[in-house]
Amino acid sequence: MGIMEILLIAAVALIVIPPERLPEVIAALGKIMRDLRLASNSVMREFSLALEETRAHALDQLEDQREPSHPEEPTDKQAEP
Repeated sequence: MGIMEILLIAAVALIVIPPERLPEVIAALGKIMRDLRLASNSVMREFSLALEETRAHALDQLEDQREPSHPEEPTDKQAEP
């Protein structure tokens, strides 16, 4: 949001909301913004944890696939005399 948008919102707020109620409206908006930010952080933290668990699980599966189930046999077999 640029300065012009903020000034426009402030002008509309002064027209719509009486000046004596403006501090309590601003306080309520601040509380709502804080709650939204906390909820957003909580959701982001849950997504990050889920992503890390998924990555760890995928890496474990990749390592399991790379481990041979039986020892590899040498490719050039030479007949012993």
